[in-house]
Formats: sequence, structure tokens, C-alpha cells
Amino acid sequence: MKRITLVTVLLACGFLAAGTPLFAQTAAPEPSSNNWFTGKATLLLLGRDDVESSKFEEYRVVPKGVSMPVFTLQGSQDGKDFALFGQNVSQKDQRYFGYASAGWFGVTYDYNQIPHNMGNNGRTLFAETSPGVWNMDATARKALGDAVDATLPATARTYPFYANLLAPTIAAANSLDISGLRQRGDVKFDLTQGLPFDVSFSYMREVKTGFRGASGGDILGVVTSAVDVGETMNEVTTDYGVRGAYNFKAGNVYAAFNRNIYNDRVDALVIDNPFRATDLAYVSTSVPGGPAQARFSTSPDNEASRIAFGGMLKFAGQTRLIADMAFNTWTQDAAFLPYTINSAIFSPSGAPANSVSTLQQKSLAGKYETTSVMLTFSSRPVRGLGIRARYRLYDQQNKTNMWVITGDVSGSPDRSWSVVTPTPDVPFGHATANPYSNKTSRFEGQVSYDFGDLTVEGGVRAANLERTSREATSGDENAWSLAAIYRTSDWLSFRAFYDDAERTAEGHTIYGFQADEAERETTKAGVNVEITPLPTFGFGFSYFRRNDDYTNRPDRIAVSNGAPVPGALPIPGTPSGLLEASYDTYTVDVAFTPNERAEISAYYTYEKNASTNQWSTTTAATATPPLSLNNLLNYKGSDRGDTFGATAKFDIVPEKWTFSFTAQSQKIDGLMDITANETGSFYNPGRTTLIPAGQGGAADILDYDDTKLTTIVADLAYAVAKAWTLSVGYAYEEYSHADAFSDGTSIFPQSVLFFMKGNDGGYKVNLAYAKLNYRF
Repeated sequence: MKRITLVTVLLACGFLAAGTPLFAQTAAPEPSSNNWFTGKATLLLLGRDDVESSKFEEYRVVPKGVSMPVFTLQGSQDGKDFALFGQNVSQKDQRYFGYASAGWFGVTYDYNQIPHNMGNNGRTLFAETSPGVWNMDATARKALGDAVDATLPATARTYPFYANLLAPTIAAANSLDISGLRQRGDVKFDLTQGLPFDVSFSYMREVKTGFRGASGGDILGVVTSAVDVGETMNEVTTDYGVRGAYNFKAGNVYAAFNRNIYNDRVDALVIDNPFRATDLAYVSTSVPGGPAQARFSTSPDNEASRIAFGGMLKFAGQTRLIADMAFNTWTQDAAFLPYTINSAIFSPSGAPANSVSTLQQKSLAGKYETTSVMLTFSSRPVRGLGIRARYRLYDQQNKTNMWVITGDVSGSPDRSWSVVTPTPDVPFGHATANPYSNKTSRFEGQVSYDFGDLTVEGGVRAANLERTSREATSGDENAWSLAAIYRTSDWLSFRAFYDDAERTAEGHTIYGFQADEAERETTKAGVNVEITPLPTFGFGFSYFRRNDDYTNRPDRIAVSNGAPVPGALPIPGTPSGLLEASYDTYTVDVAFTPNERAEISAYYTYEKNASTNQWSTTTAATATPPLSLNNLLNYKGSDRGDTFGATAKFDIVPEKWTFSFTAQSQKIDGLMDITANETGSFYNPGRTTLIPAGQGGAADILDYDDTKLTTIVADLAYAVAKAWTLSVGYAYEEYSHADAFSDGTSIFPQSVLFFMKGNDGGYKVNLAYAKLNYRF
């Protein structure tokens, strides 16, 4: 039964670039003699419309003119084999992989480039003068700052004021394509081919350059502005590995070691303050002051080592016992940046906060250790009976020697020094300095039995969760499941399952645990049916549902200094956090093969995801709710997806003329239903004529990440000769997107926020191509 999956729909446009499927690293064909040599090459001549949006080539290249999307070379002689596969030759999304072997020596290799185009023609007020450093003309910055300082009171600095002031600067903004490139190479050397033991060495190097995306943050001064620039990326990851294994009649054993090193060549992102050219101590929004620049840290250099070993023993009755253990050590000791880049800030002792000499520690000397143990048992002791059991332990411990932080600038970044006072819950000064660790032990067991064509399976799972520096310090997760599989050799296949799980949480909370640690009840159910009533016709149906309920979340109560106010009562109906989530998917597909010269298939998938979040706040405590309730914001988000697909292939003249057609379309409709408390501070009476009654003046977001993608491809192929095939085709692709948060093209949509607004929106494109394949 042939079926197009959702992933195919999303990535089908890759056909437009290559016109041929990816090659897998499969074994070489059986030679007719002791020597053989084969290969394939494809030339593509493509013409297409120009596309301004980066979305069209987000992870690929669709070149105009002549290109080589695929070539292969494979050879063998006297026990020596090699293969080389190439894709998208000399393009940014090129890939080359293959293997070679000779006697006891073998090598496999893979080089892959992946572009990521996130936005064309993004606009920025800055220019990158060195990696990660974004500057703006100092004279212009001083003029802008002087104009702001002279405008008092601060409430007079409205959006129209800033829009008029910044109009010439925005008009002169620079243009920048936000894109990055990932280059990864892997090679593995096998030194013991054909021997009962294996010894291999591996090496991986990955380089990422360009931009990670639009980034930046707040620059605090008299004006609190948020700015976007390209986050410069220049990082290298290397991994070295060695593995040894020994195979014997009753099983095998292995041991492996890997060393991974990450190096970020850009230590920080530095951005000029558009409203100050020199550092000046900050006093208030009415007094000139603030930093001339802001500095944002990037990912620190780090290293990791991994030791793993294990083995398998085989016994009678298809019984297998497998054990795997792995020990990891992660370290991070990159030098700290100074507290601030602002030279006008000093610690209470008078030391400059922008100097590394003022730091309490020069680096973190961070260390994590993880232990992973996996034990697996499987057996079929009697005909029809299957038994499987697995135990997994994962223990992650923070071994960093922390210290008490006495002060920094985190309370008011780049404005002023803040004295940090530890508390019992935050003994090192900040919650982020607490040593987070976790441990999970999990057991799974399944028993199945075959009743002829029917297989019934039951399973149980039990897990114990332990955490440090989290509100829920412990918990359990227990589950049971049932599944049934019925299959006949000719016309029917059926599978159904049901899974029920419950997670508990123990600890201390006032408002409710975070979603990843909170109590939760989860049910999953699904069914899949494939029917082939006739040799020429097939039908399939599948349904899957998952439902999550976050139970026992506490109602909101007025709190003072981290404790409920005496006399305050919980307010009914006010739990906060993620309350529930559900996921439904239906798929129907059909396949029709009227004769040997025609194949037709189609499918439809319906998806519906929904979740409910609620957040509430209180006012001064009273003993009579709901007088102490301030805001109650309820967010009911949902996404509906409709996906259609159809393919057809006709051998017009067998082994001579072939016509194929593919049409695929996916539409996602998002909705955010928002309701607020009618008497809360969020409520605005002025909205009553605009917002339906009962929503508390909160408007629903109708275009909540709505997308649509349609692709159509028609191809006519002609076998010119045994080794040559010529095809011509036409393709059409259309993409649209609507989102209330990111729509619009203004780089200054709100005071005082500057966004790059790169073009990653909708597009329509027509393509025509001719493709020539040659095999030898």
C-alpha cells in the first residue's frame, strides 16, 4: 500500500531542485563477473520566476540554468569496493557521501551542507564592523539622544515623537540577508573488516557560519529600546571516537569512547545604543544617562567526554539479554565576560564593573556528570508468546562548585550595580545559580500472544522521578497499555492501541508546578486499518488521539513575601498554567492500479491540536472572594490542519514514454481564543464596542500562525536509449502565511522597538525544467 506522508507534503518542493530522489547508502549490485563499474549523472536545466521571500529557499537551493542534482560512481575489482554519491553539486546545499574498502580496511564518509535562509532584505540601523560588533554613527546617536533628553516630561516621548525623530535614520537603514550555513563532515575508519572483532575510529567536524537569526535585546538608559541585528555565528564542533567490539557465537560485547569539543569563535554580541554615544551614569528617564553600548553573551565553549560499553547474550527460545552503560562528563570553563560594558558603573568598593578584575570568579568551572544504564530482556519461550522487559536509569548531576554571588548588574542591566542577597531558596544569590540535577529510573514490560492472525499485547510502565532545585522534587509516572494487531496475508491489516499514563508531583508550590513537572493524566489511542479487497484497489484509514489533563492545579490566593496572606481564601476557578491539551489526527488514503501501466493514489489528513492556558493575578487579600481577583486571562489555542495529496503515473508506451503527476496542499488555520476578567485591570471600557461582551475586552486572534502550501508537479519522461532518459516538466508552488505577531513590514512598529523584518513571507513561483539522465 503506497501512501504519501505529511513529511512528504512539507518537503515535496525538494523535487523542484533535484527532480530525483535521494540515494541511500545501499550495498553495491551483484556483479556478473569479478569486475564491475557503474554510475549515473543527471543534468537539470531549470527556469523559474524570481522569488523575494527567503521561505522558498529556506533549506535548499533552486538554481536557475544548468545544474547537476545527482551523480553516482560505484566500482569493484578483486575484493576492492568503492562508491561516491553526490547531490546538488557546487551548490550551498551540496552533499557527497560514500564508502571504500580493501581487505581489512574500510572507510565511510559524508560531507553535507545545509543552508538556512531566515529572511531576505532585513533592515538594520547598524553596520557590522567586526564579528558580532554592530555600530551606528556616533554623531547621529548623539543627536538622537540630545533630542530625547530635551523632550520633557518623559510622557511626551510618544510613538509619533519617535517616528518623526527617527524617520531619516530608518530611511537610511542598511539591508541584510539573514542566513546561515552548516557544513558537516563525518568519516569512519574500520580497521578489522572480515575479522571476528571490530576496531573503528571516527571523526566529525561541523562548522556553522553566517547568522543564527535576528537577535539582540533591551538597551536600558533614558530610553529603553529593543533592537534587532543579525546574531553572528562562527562556531566549530569536533568529535573524535574509537569503538571496539567482539562477536562470538553466543552474542557480542563492545566498548566506545568519544570526545566532543565546541568552540564559539564569537564571544559576544555588541550593539551600539541608538540614543547615546558615550557612557554616562544613569539616574532616571528625566536625567541624561545610560550606556553607549550593550553586550549580550553567546554560547560558551564547552567539552564533553563519553564512555560506553555493553553487550548481548543469546539463549534458546529466541531469548536475548542486552546491557548498555554510558558515562558522560560535560565541562564548561570559558572565561566570563565583565559584569557590564558600561564604564560608568562601579561596585560598592569603587571597582569598575566593566573590568574582568572585578569579577568574583574568572570562569564557571562548570561540570555535569551523567550516568545511563539500559537493561533489556526479550524472549519467545513458547510458540506465540512474546515477553519483553526493559529497565533504564538516567542520572544527571551538577558537580559545579558554586559560590555566593554578592552583586552584579542583573537587576538593571547596564544601568546600575545591584547588591545580591541570598535567601534559603536561593542560597547562591540567583535562582539560575542553583545546582539543577535530576534522576529518572524507568521499567517497561510487555507481554504478547498470537491467536492465529490476531496478536494481543499488554504493557506496563513505571518511573520514579527525582529533581533538585525544582518545585516538584519528586514524582512517579505509571502507565498501562493494550494493543491488538490483526493481519491476513492478502486483504486486511488492522492495529489498535490504548495507553493510559499518570504522573504525580511532590513538593512545594503556591501557584502550581511548571508543565514539565506538574501532575498529569495522559491517554493515547489509535487505530490503523488497511484493506485491499481487490488486487487493483487499496484503502487505508488511521486515527490517533492524545489527551493531556493537568490535574490538581491550585486556585490562586493572595500572596505576600512568598506566603499566603492571613485571612485570604483560594479563589475558585483560578488555577494558573497549562490546564489541558489534545491532539487528533485522521488520515484516509486510497491506491488504484487499474493495470500494469497506471498507478493512482490519493490521501487526506485532518489534524486538530488544542490547548488551554490560564493565568490569574490577585489584588490586596480579603476574606471574601472574588474581591481579591484582579486579572484572569484564559487562552484557548487551536490549530486545524487539512492536507491533501494525489499522485499518478502512466506508462504511455512501456519502457519508452512515462507521465507522472503530483499535487499536494496543506492548510493550517490557527486560532487563539482569549477571555479576560471583566473587572480586572486588563479590562478597558473603551473596547466594549469593539470586543464581544463576555471576553473582558480581550480580542481573539484569528490569524494565529495561518499557513498554506501547495505544490503541483507534472513530468513527461522519454527513454531515448538504454542508458539515456530525457524528461521535461512543469511545477508550481504557492506559500502563504498570516500571523498577528510577525505580520507587517515596518521595522519600527512600536515605541521604541526596532525589528529587522526580513522577508520570509508568501510567494508564488512557476518552474519549467528539462532533465537528462545517463546511466552506465
